[in-house]
Formats: sequence, C-alpha cells, structure tokens
Amino acid sequence: MDNLRLDRARAILRERDLDALLVTSGTNRRYLTGFTAEDHAPDELSAVALVAHDRALLFASATNLPWAAAEALPGIEARESARPWTTTIADTINGEGWRHVGIEDETTTVAVYNRLRERLGDGVALVPVGGAVDALRAAKGVDEVALVEEALRLTDRAFVAAEGRIAAGMTERQAANIVREELRACGSEGEAFPTIVASGPNAAKPHHAPGDRVIQEGEPVIIDMGAVYQGYCGDLTRTVWFGQPSEQLVTIYETVAAAQAIALAKAAPGVTGRELDDSVRAFFAARELDRFFVHSLGHGLGLRIHEAPSAGPASSDTLEPGHVVTIEPGLYIPDWGGVRIEDVVLIEAKGARNLTSAPKHSV
Repeated sequence: MDNLRLDRARAILRERDLDALLVTSGTNRRYLTGFTAEDHAPDELSAVALVAHDRALLFASATNLPWAAAEALPGIEARESARPWTTTIADTINGEGWRHVGIEDETTTVAVYNRLRERLGDGVALVPVGGAVDALRAAKGVDEVALVEEALRLTDRAFVAAEGRIAAGMTERQAANIVREELRACGSEGEAFPTIVASGPNAAKPHHAPGDRVIQEGEPVIIDMGAVYQGYCGDLTRTVWFGQPSEQLVTIYETVAAAQAIALAKAAPGVTGRELDDSVRAFFAARELDRFFVHSLGHGLGLRIHEAPSAGPASSDTLEPGHVVTIEPGLYIPDWGGVRIEDVVLIEAKGARNLTSAPKHSV
C-alpha cells in the first residue's frame, strides 16, 4: 500500500521531468507519509514532505519529530526541520543538487514561495503541479475503501440514533447538538464538517448554520452530517419531517428520491461526472424544476469531505473503479424549503455499490 502510493507520486516526477516534489498540503502529506497531525494554519504547517526518485523525506519541528517518526510509513525518513522550515527544505534541495522541484501551487502560500525562491537561488526551478497529487487520492485502494465504509457505518448509526431523539418544538441548534452527541457516542473522531440542520424555509439553503428557529410539524428538515474514522470522512443527508407532511413536501420529496434513483442506477465505470449530473438535471427539467437544483450532484469522498472526482455540470472526470462518490440531488424552493437526499457509492468493475444504509423517509 505505502510503496504504491510513493510509486504513484514518483510517476509525477517522471511525467513532468522533476527531481523532487514538495508536498505542503496536509491531506496529501498524510496520504503519502502516514503522519496524521493537522496544520494549525496555512503559515504554520505540522510538517512538509519531499518526495524524490530514490527517497522520501518528512520534515517536522523538534516538537513534532517523535510523532512524525512514529507514524511514518515504510519508505519515509523523518528528519528535523529548522524554523522557518523553508530554510531546511531549500538547503536540502540545494545540497542534493535537485534543479527541478514540483510544488503544490494550490496550497503553497506566496510567502513560502518567496522564501524558498530567495534561499534556493536562480539554479532551481519551482514547477507548479496543480492538483496532480490530489488526483492520486481519487481511486481508493481496498484499505481506504474499508475506512470510508466504517466512517459511513458510524454516520448511519449516529443518524438513526439522532433522528429518534429529535422532535418538533426543538430548535435547529438543539437538534444539531444531538447529532454531534450521537456522532461521538458511536465512535466518530469528530465531525467531517459542521453538522447542518435546516428546517422550513431554511431548508431552501443548501448550506445553513443551525440557529434558534423552532422545528415545526409537517415541514422539511434537512440533516447533513458525517462521522470521521481514522481520518476518512462519512457524508449523509436525509430530509425528515415530524407529523403529517404537507402535500408540497410529499411531491418534492418523491421527485428528489426518483432523481436519485436514476443517478444511482447510472453510476458506473466510464460514465463522466457531467453525464451523471445531466441525468438528474434532465429529469428535473422535464418537470420544470431544474432551476431549483442549484448545486452539483456529487463529489468524491475520502480524507477530505470534498475531493476528486466531481459530478457536476463542469466536471471533466470519468468514473472508474475505486472512486467513492456522493449522489445528492436536491430541490430548494425559496420561502418554502427544500429536500436533499444523499447516499455514497463505490464505483466497481461492473457498476456501483451503495455504501449508505441509513433509512429514508417513505411518503
């Protein structure tokens, strides 16, 4: 597993004629080296990695070095870095005689780039690699799939427990706190993202911070939540209600559920993210509801809550075995509310397997 990840990273070196690759993204650092520490801020990294053709180095401060060394995967050498770490990195690059070094330009700050540039001198080219390292994480190995599955199992269990405790008359904030309690109780390491509980008109907002609005009977309540297991994220959205649902809620819910069923059946290797999104958008358009579908159909899931591949109108990704993707159509009606239903699928050789088991409302 670990050597395969480094091998794939080294393929980037060969493809782009690089001597080494500087990894500053905390997520990619964890993926390649095994070091689990999170960064405090963009300018305060817990560690950085240098991957070369013949070695992989993990640089951490004296305080983090024992931790980094203990967690480093096979093939990773942990070393101490000075402050600022750019000095150690630049001196290592110069000392090794590396002249073309790839950088993650999407996560490297301008200040870091300038410090490296000044210390390295004119003999070293810093070459942007864009999202090349992020793309390595798109197709999950068997070990990663197992971790995602466990995160989803925890998420499903926490949802069932939380839904049994939430009731009309509570505020959104109280309901969200119940979700958080159940995530902790089921063994989650935390929240994959801030829990969403959006009721009534607030459910017309795809993203919403739970507030003091009191949940009423018969209205839509969107609950979006995710557990974390060994760094891997779960993601689940269910739309629920308490008491008798309104006629409009029944209609919108049935429409979203039917749209999701179309996408779940279509997901398979070779299908593009855009085609998957189009299948739902066309279904809504035939019912003159497409203007209320205001976000992409889905996204990849793993060490980050949003990662490759994407499934949306602008997606250029093609699904392949090992991809883990959310399928989450939604309709959002201003001044009324909304419905979103989200499952997570694993793309396999002959189709897709739904990894989500949390019950859905029947109408």
